[in-house]
Amino acid sequence: MKKWMLLSTVMIFSFALVLSGCAQKPEAELQKAESALSAAKDAGAQSLAAKDYQAAESKLNEGKSLVDQKKYKDAVPVLNDAASLADTARDKALAAKKASNKPVAAPAPAPAPAPAPAPEKKADVADHAVAKGETLWKIAASKDAYGNAYEWPLIYDANKDQIKNPNLIYPKQVLKVPLAPSEDEVRSAEAKAGKKVMVKKEAKVAPEATTEKKEVKKEVKKVVKKVKKATKEEAPKAETQKGATAK
Repeated sequence: MKKWMLLSTVMIFSFALVLSGCAQKPEAELQKAESALSAAKDAGAQSLAAKDYQAAESKLNEGKSLVDQKKYKDAVPVLNDAASLADTARDKALAAKKASNKPVAAPAPAPAPAPAPAPEKKADVADHAVAKGETLWKIAASKDAYGNAYEWPLIYDANKDQIKNPNLIYPKQVLKVPLAPSEDEVRSAEAKAGKKVMVKKEAKVAPEATTEKKEVKKEVKKVVKKVKKATKEEAPKAETQKGATAK
C-alpha cells in the first residue's frame, strides 16, 4: 500500500511538472519573432518584399493574441512561423537591393545611319538615233540637245569618225550628243555655223551736230521739191514743141 501511494505521488508530481512546463509563457519564441520582423523591416522588406513582410507581421500579431489569451501551447508554432516568414522577407529584400546595385550594361550604340546615296551624275554625252529627214541643224535645235541650231558643229566634232560630210547624215545612225559643252566650245561652234553676234553700240552725238544734221535734211528736201517742180513745168513745154514740129 505504501508503495502504491508513493508511485501515485511520483506520477502526480511528474504530471504537474509537464503541465507547468507547457503553461510557461513563450518569451523566447516571441522575442525571436519580433527580432526577425524588425530585421526584415530594416532591410526594406516593407517595400521590397511586401507580401512576405505582411504575412510575417500577421503571424506575429496572431501569436501575440494567443499569448494574451494564455494559450501558450498554441502560440509557440504561430510565433515560429512568424519568425520564419520574417527571415524570408528579409532575405528577399537584401537580394533585391543587391540586384539593384549591379552596374547596368550600357545600351548598345545605335547603328550608324546608312550613307545617303550619291546624287546621280548626269551623263556628259547622250546617244541620238537619227530619224528620217533629220539634219545636224535640226538635232541641235531640239529640246533634247541644245535648243540652238547654231550649235550643230558640237555634234559634228563629236562624230567625225562616222560623219564625213556634215550635210549628209543617215537614218538609224547613232550620234553622240555632248550635253555639257563649255561656253568657249559653244561660242566656237556658233562661229563655225556662221552665227554673227550683233553688238549694239550707242554713239553719243553732240547736240550741235544733231542740229546741223536736221538743217541739212531740210535743205535737201527743199532742193528735191524744186527739182520736182521744175521737172513738171518743163514737161508741157516739151509736148508743145513736139506738136509744132509735127505740123
